[in-house]
Amino acid sequence: MKRTPLLAALAAAATLLAGCMGSAGTTPAADGPPVRGGNLTVAVPTDPQSLDMVANPGQVTAQIGNMMYEKLFEVDRHFVARPMLVDTYTTSPDRLAYTFKLRQDVTFQDGNPLTANDVVASLQRWQKSHRTGQLVTPDIAAITAPDQATVVIGLKRPRYPLIDELAGAGTEIYEAKNLVGLPATGFGQDKAVGTGPYKLKSWDIGQQLVLQRYDGYKSRSEEDWGGQAGAKHAYLDTVTYKVVGDQDALINGLQTGQWDHAMPANDQYEQLKANPNLVVHNLPGGNENVVIPNFNPGSKFADPRARQALNLLLDKPAINAATGGSKDLTIETGAFASPDNKASYSTAGESVYRQYDPARAKELLAEAGITTGATIHIVTTNSYPEFGKWAVLIQDALGKIGLQTKIDTFDFATMLGTLTKDPGGWDITTLFFDSSLTSPAQMPALTLGTLNGSSSPELDGLLAEFNASTTPEQAKAVIDKLQAFTWKQLSVITLSQSKLWAAYTPRLKGYGDFYRVFWNSWLAA
Repeated sequence: MKRTPLLAALAAAATLLAGCMGSAGTTPAADGPPVRGGNLTVAVPTDPQSLDMVANPGQVTAQIGNMMYEKLFEVDRHFVARPMLVDTYTTSPDRLAYTFKLRQDVTFQDGNPLTANDVVASLQRWQKSHRTGQLVTPDIAAITAPDQATVVIGLKRPRYPLIDELAGAGTEIYEAKNLVGLPATGFGQDKAVGTGPYKLKSWDIGQQLVLQRYDGYKSRSEEDWGGQAGAKHAYLDTVTYKVVGDQDALINGLQTGQWDHAMPANDQYEQLKANPNLVVHNLPGGNENVVIPNFNPGSKFADPRARQALNLLLDKPAINAATGGSKDLTIETGAFASPDNKASYSTAGESVYRQYDPARAKELLAEAGITTGATIHIVTTNSYPEFGKWAVLIQDALGKIGLQTKIDTFDFATMLGTLTKDPGGWDITTLFFDSSLTSPAQMPALTLGTLNGSSSPELDGLLAEFNASTTPEQAKAVIDKLQAFTWKQLSVITLSQSKLWAAYTPRLKGYGDFYRVFWNSWLAA
């Protein structure tokens, strides 16, 4: 299936990286001396379909890819960008030139050394084929390699969030030779080669994927950064990712020891938390749960009155209660950033989020020409159970005011393709977004224009104002404006923020409760 840059950005949003550490659990240092060897079995909800993080960075692709590939910068446990493939860097006084010196001991998993040409080729592909890269590109004059150890990014104008963006999805560094002449679907298994601590061993499509330690990996020395940054020891021989799409099978497998780690649906939280044979722990931050109305001609929500009506029709507390599992996991806020994400969290638009008036919603729909008996087309996925549940609850709300609903359910990748194949052929879709991002160019809630037609000169102006910021205070003031504007035009309707969590065997040690990052983990005897 052809993948567009926007689909890549939306899929990246479902990687669910977010916020700050949970308050429970043990630290890796408290787990005793590491044990080298063994296999960790991890249940994942869907096959990654591709290991190309630009062409198809869905949740599973991204989290497996993070074990294989690295960037110039990576985020630590607090989502601060830290050097990874960069040794040192400088910024010119006018903030128009960034000079990066690369680490000299880094090799790809085929033994070839990392060079500046590889970095330039990877970042130029990011500019062309990834939504964030496309939004950054107007500010970039050139990306060059003065020598094989140096990369220079020259800017046309200062760009406040550039380092954060270089630590974001799509900036993974690949060998330049493997990026030549790629189709839109990206590279195949034979070119899935990175500089990370694990490499691809085998892949039984739809069943399982196995990574094995890359013995030539040269680690950074920083032990305290955590997250995706710093030292990576690769204690495990292999990590096996089992595709388990059925939630009952997922839970049974956890309880019987078929897999060692999983990230189940929220409605399984209380059951697993009560199991003394499992560790259940919050992961960093959470995600923004959203309903997306379609602005494109042909959609019933192209009329702003219809979007206002949809917001008034959704009983958000009831929807959250029905689909959010434990109250420990749900934060009722209209923000598109986690409350733990201090740089981007805002309360702007909160009064619009709190609105609920089905009678007025029906009036507004009628004014927009949507009357009793009309059919609303919802597109959703069965890859993430919450999405389908939200769709059914929206269907119920629409039915109560006399509207019909057609729900089409696909796997995640097909759903994304369906949304762009016929821009005006759908009315509503459901997604969740990364709530930890500090650059608006990385935030799908602000960059959905090529999907649902919500672009506008006013939005573009606010994004430019953010990029021109020189202080965190200036940047935060623009975030407030951006969120207020989002709630004004209703490009997305946020239902809540959800905390993330995992359930895993007590034998898993050294795990920093950071999604599916296992390079510093081991299995106790």
